[in-house]
Order: sequence, then C-alpha cells, then structure tokens
Amino acid sequence: MTKVLLSMIGSNDCSVEKPGAILSILKEIRFDKVYLLYNHDKYLKAASDIFKYCQKYHPEIQIVYKSTPIENPTDYNTVYPAMYASVQDIVRENVNAKFTVSITSGTPTMHACWIFLQQGGVIHAKLIQIQRETGISEVNFNLDDFPEIKQIDQIKVELTKLSRENRLLKNRKLAYDNIIGECPEILQLKEQIKLFADSDISVFVHGESGTGKELVAEALHYNSPRKEKTFIKVNCGAISPELFESEFFGHKKGSFTGAVADKEGKFKLADCGTIFLDEICDLPDYMQTKLLRVLQEGTFIPVGGIEEEKVDVRILSATNKDIMEQVRQKKFREDLFYRIVSCKIHLPPLRTRGNDKILLSNYFVEKFNQKQDKNKFLSQSAINLINVNPWQGNIRQLKNAIEAAFVYPDEEIKAEHLNIIDFDKSSDFVEIPGEGFDFDGEIVLKFYHAALQKTGGNAEKAAQLLGIKPHTFRARLRKLGIET
Repeated sequence: MTKVLLSMIGSNDCSVEKPGAILSILKEIRFDKVYLLYNHDKYLKAASDIFKYCQKYHPEIQIVYKSTPIENPTDYNTVYPAMYASVQDIVRENVNAKFTVSITSGTPTMHACWIFLQQGGVIHAKLIQIQRETGISEVNFNLDDFPEIKQIDQIKVELTKLSRENRLLKNRKLAYDNIIGECPEILQLKEQIKLFADSDISVFVHGESGTGKELVAEALHYNSPRKEKTFIKVNCGAISPELFESEFFGHKKGSFTGAVADKEGKFKLADCGTIFLDEICDLPDYMQTKLLRVLQEGTFIPVGGIEEEKVDVRILSATNKDIMEQVRQKKFREDLFYRIVSCKIHLPPLRTRGNDKILLSNYFVEKFNQKQDKNKFLSQSAINLINVNPWQGNIRQLKNAIEAAFVYPDEEIKAEHLNIIDFDKSSDFVEIPGEGFDFDGEIVLKFYHAALQKTGGNAEKAAQLLGIKPHTFRARLRKLGIET
C-alpha cells in the first residue's frame, strides 16, 4: 500500500538550515509520495528545497507540488473549500493509499481545516503534529467529549470552489496575447480563437502533450459571450471508469456506497457556461454514448435519479491522440466525433516553432524572476541548447527546465543548469508509418538535434560528430530553419 503524506507549506518550512515541520517528518518517517500544498508562489522556494533534500537523501520519494489557491489564508470561507478541492483530487489520484496529514505547517485556520476534512470523512488519514518538546505525535480524537463532525453539503463546496477558480482566471485577463508566440502557426491559431470564441459551436483542440491545449480552451471561453459564467475543466484520463457517470452528471444520496449526500456533476455546475473535456479519447464506451445524448438533447439523469435534468453547456475538447485513428479502430464513436469536432484548432509542437522557443524561455525567466525576486537571464550557451533541443515534452518541459535552473545561485542561466531529459536516447525501436514520412525533415533532423545537444550548440563540433563538413552542416541547418 502506497504511503502518502499531505502537508501545507508554511513559513516555517522555508529554511533548510533550520528544518521546518515537513523536513523534520521526512527525516523520521518513510513515505512513498509527498504532496506539498501551497497557496502562494512564494512557497515554491521551500518546496524546491524539500525536493532537493529528497533527491539527495530519499530519491525514491515522489514529490508533488499542489497549487491550492487561497485568497486569504486566515479566512475559513476561502481556506476550507480550497483545501477540500485539493484533498478530493489527491484522494482520487491515490486509490487505496494510506494517508498521513501533517497539520503543523500553514496558518491556524489551515490546521483546523485539516481536522474538519479528516473528521468529516473527506479523507481517511492519520493526523500528525510535530512539537519542539515532544517531537512527532499522532493527534488523538478518540475522546468522549470530542464533537462529531458531519459531512457538509458537497454542492456548496463545489460552487464555492468554481466561483473562486473562475474569479482567479478572470484576473489573469486571458486575452489572445497570453498565448506567447510569433510563428505563423501560432498567429493563425490566435485568429482561429477570435473567430470561434464568439460562437457556441463545439471546438476540438489537438496537439501533443504540453503544447498548451488548456490555455487555448481558457482563451476561447473568456473571450466568448459565456465569459461571465462557469468554466469547468475535466481531465478524462484522470477519472476511474466507475466514477465517470457520477463525476459528469452527479448522483443522488444513497445511490451507491459512499454517496452520503446529493452531488451535482460537472455538467450541471457548468450550466450556461463552458466545459472543457481534456483527453476526451479516454472516455469509456458507455460514457461516449451518454455524452452524445447530452449533446443531442441537452438532458441527463444523475446516478440514482429518476427525472431528466436540462443543461445548456458549450463543449470544448482536446486530446494528444490521433482521434481519426481512434474512430477508424472503433475506439471512439463516429457520431460523437462529428458532434465535438465542429471546428478544429491544431497546436504545433514546440520543436517546429523556431524563435518562439526563445520567446517562451524569456517569458518563463521573467515570470520566475518576479515570483522569486531574482534577476536571472539566459546565457548564450543556454539559448543554443534551447534552440537545438527537440523538446519532446513541449512547453511544459521547457517551463520545467527553466524553473529547475532557478535553484542555482548564479544570475546567468547556463546550458548545464537546464534539466533536460532525452526520452529517445535509449530507444532502438523504429516504426515506419503507413503513410510514409519526410526522411530529411524528421529522421535527419533528430540526428542534427542530438549532435548539437551533445556539443552544447557548437555547429562545427556537431558536424564532426556527424561526419559532415561544417559549411555543409550549417547550410542544411539554415534550410531546416534551425538557428545556432
């Protein structure tokens, strides 16, 4: 059974020299996975220090940062719903895990909310605290005079959570300019968003993992007539097959074990707004049928319910899979395909976006500079490496690489500071697609990228590795649009 620790990050966790509660616990108790919940970006430095400690002394521990947006960390009206939502996500992600919660870090309001969550049955966990005099101890509630805490109305919690998330998203001013890039494909994409946003038509967003599909969906909603209504995000790949219907359409009290109260589903919560179904190809067959009915008739029946309920929702969807191939293989319903792919937006992979890689890199550097009150900048060696790396993980991988560089004290970000992982390095498997491929544009390009990456962006040394004359190599790079 996986042992999982949950803890808010507080100000007492921000020093490695004087270890706070979380590090003190990790030195005493073994866990397989640790969730670090934070309500402000200023705590990311502490999270990074904890991550580095675990990498050094306990590399087997998986560290997960969990953003928990809380406007006022001393206000129960915002703290409890935010923590409730984060804990629900964690419980869903870790079925049959053994949970432990440290209630020491964070504000006193957060400490109390951990107790409410555990005693209210939201999470079945052992609560621990750490004190200077007595060390780590379990919090004992098996007392005769301790009051019973009953489950609160889940619908109110969901609505509070969604209201807060939508308020935060509106503050981000999700205009078209939030999508960083100047390559022709991105300029065309921005025009498509302007064109599609004003309509209620279903839009399908396709692109590799990490290309920014969710950002496009947000831009479509917050520039649409529905922008004042709710925007719901659902990752279909993160829902257990048996929970899909309840998550989408809600359930009635007593309809199954654990259904202690009525709960509204994502579609009802998105009524008059927009729902974004990410990884839609992961929908099981029976849910594809039910989703088609909602799209056709605008009605659904909650689990355990009798009467139909009406809903008015705009559907946005996305996947990194070849949905046409999924239809051909009968893994995705053809009639549903035509319903959700009324309009299509394609997000190009980062490796094809030319100078956008540097634009995005500088954007992330500036973003992390502001968050961490630093003044870092990219060196030429880092720029060279960013330009030649294939970025299999796309923008998400680039962002993580830039963030990793901020753990180093130097103001200048060098190539060796970028944590770049090459997933293709050990692969010997070769697959030739039935429709063929561009040998120079795909296979040769990979070798060029690999040689440049190995030599830190030095074209002359890369040419020597490949057995090509330097001037020939540079000419081919220019032809392929690669800058060095």
